[in-house]
Amino acid sequence: MIITIDIGNSNTVIVGYKDNKRVLEARIDTYKKDVIKNYTIKFKEIIKEIPEDIIVSCVVPMIKDQFIETIELLYQKKPIMIDATSIDGLTIKLDNPNDIGADFIATSWGAIQKYQTPVIIADVGSATKLTVVDETGSFLGGAIIPGIGTSMRAFADYIPHLPEVALEFPKTVIGSGTIDAIQSGALYGLVSQIEGLAMRMEKELGTSCTKIITGGYASIIHGATEAFIYDEFLLNDGLYEIYQKGAFKR
Repeated sequence: MIITIDIGNSNTVIVGYKDNKRVLEARIDTYKKDVIKNYTIKFKEIIKEIPEDIIVSCVVPMIKDQFIETIELLYQKKPIMIDATSIDGLTIKLDNPNDIGADFIATSWGAIQKYQTPVIIADVGSATKLTVVDETGSFLGGAIIPGIGTSMRAFADYIPHLPEVALEFPKTVIGSGTIDAIQSGALYGLVSQIEGLAMRMEKELGTSCTKIITGGYASIIHGATEAFIYDEFLLNDGLYEIYQKGAFKR
C-alpha cells in the first residue's frame, strides 16, 4: 500500500492506495505538540500494514522534522517529502518558484492528471487558496484569503457579544435573525468570494476554466456552488500521481 499524507494547519488527511484505488481514508487533527507520540498512536490505529512507501505534503514547518522521525521510527523508512526542489514535471511560473507550498504542488498535479486544463483550484481550509494551472500544465499563481474558521474566530474575538454560530447554511440568504445573518455572511459570503475570484481569473486569462473545489471546509460549501466540481481527495490523489510517475527526488 502507498500511503499519502496531507498535513495541513488544522487536519491531517491519510489516504492509502492499492492498484490505483483508494483503500484507506482517514482525517485526524494536526498535532503541534507531542508530535511523535500523538502521530504514532494514531498511525497504529489507522494503518494496519507496513506501507510500501509514504509520500507527504506538509505545510506546518514546525513539525516537519518530528513527523519524519515518527515515520522512520514506525516503518524504518524515510518518507518522500514534497516541495519545489523535490519534484519534477511541474512548470512553476512564480516570481520565486521556491515559494510554492507542497499543498499547491500536490493539488496542481492532481488537477492536471484528472481534469482538462486550464483549471482553477479552490482549496478551502485554514486558508482559502485559489490557484491557476494554464492549458500547458504550468502553475501560474493565484490568490489567498483568510479561511472561514480563521475569520469566524477573529470575528468572535473582536465582537465578543455576538453569539457563537454553527458553520451551516441558513434556510435563506437574507437572515431573519443574528445567527442566520452571520451564517449567511460567512458561508454564502465565502462562496461568493470564491466564485467572484474565479470569474476575475478567467477574465484575466481570457478563457473559461475547469473549476475544482477541495479542502476541509469544501465539504460544507460545495453544494452551494454549481460552478465548481467537488473533489474531496484531490491533494492526496495528486501525491499518489507524483509517486506513480516517479516525479520526485528523495
